Amino acid sequence: MRFSHAVFAAALAVPLVAQTADPVIDQARALINTNQAAKAADILEKGVAAKPNDAQRHYWLGNAYGVIAQQGSMFKAASMAGKVRAEFARAVQLDPNYVDARFGLMEFYLRAPSLMGGDESKAREQAAEIRKRDPFNGHRAFATIALTKNDPAAARNEYLALVRENPASAKAHYYYALFLMLNDKNYKAAGDELDATLRLDPAYIAATFQIGHLSALSASNFERGEEALQKYLTMKPTSDDPPLHRARYWLGVIYEKQGKRNEAKAQFEHSLRARADQKDVKEALKRVS
Repeated sequence: MRFSHAVFAAALAVPLVAQTADPVIDQARALINTNQAAKAADILEKGVAAKPNDAQRHYWLGNAYGVIAQQGSMFKAASMAGKVRAEFARAVQLDPNYVDARFGLMEFYLRAPSLMGGDESKAREQAAEIRKRDPFNGHRAFATIALTKNDPAAARNEYLALVRENPASAKAHYYYALFLMLNDKNYKAAGDELDATLRLDPAYIAATFQIGHLSALSASNFERGEEALQKYLTMKPTSDDPPLHRARYWLGVIYEKQGKRNEAKAQFEHSLRARADQKDVKEALKRVS
């Protein structure tokens, strides 16, 4: 696996804890989400220069560098690796309790080749520090390591423990649902966990998106999946939630699987107008054109 893929995942991850509002970060995140990571990095470099002891700005600069690496060649990834690690490490140094930054640093050490600074033992050290400060996200950290080591049973145990220790947490059920859907391919159980998420928190809009996503992946419950994604398209997701153009894509997949080629084509085209660099959407559009 390329180092940069892991950093990109960190860049798009939902923040693990609430963060202080910062217009510089808000602007940079919006740019990252619209495939303008270089502009985001420019803004954040200036922001860090203005507030060099701001851990959040260092963390998001590391994310921006990671996306730039992901979009470039292996040479580009190698040249950016040190910058990514330095920004995440500086954020942790400034705020040792900054779980998001520790998660980013853990991902770096876990997935980067050793020549670029990867080190599994250091990744596990970060996971242990996360667990010490935040047991909830400690389970997620060790599940991430387990999946990287091709040990889904250990990852499953972490998510089961997360739900068992936090039965009234919508977020715990949501994360377990994602694991069941994307890793176990246990679509029935994933649906049950998403239902539990919405029972506990009807305003958890990301779960509404995932109900549609689940319908597309499982090729089942199309009516409910379409309804969920149409509802999501009327909502106002934050930058922490799945973007609307991905809802368009999965809605198109649902239509495609029902043989509704024109409806599917319209959704894929809409998604690409919002973000043109989506390879899976381009391929889907070719299928129905």
